[in-house]
Amino acid sequence: MKKVLMLVFTAIYFVIFFFLVDRVFSLFPLSGLANILALVCLFIAFLASVGLAQFTVHKIRDWNNK
Repeated sequence: MKKVLMLVFTAIYFVIFFFLVDRVFSLFPLSGLANILALVCLFIAFLASVGLAQFTVHKIRDWNNK
């Protein structure tokens, strides 16, 4: 159950971050540097979404154990 929740919350957080990164980088002209920077930001967004998913699942488990 924990792994399923982790996958769901990671996907939700990543989609939110993806739209934010896409919105920011749509303002820049098409160039190689902007594309590389967008990929780096998406990788950081993925790492952040995994961390937020772990935090959320941990808080849900703590809340259910009370």
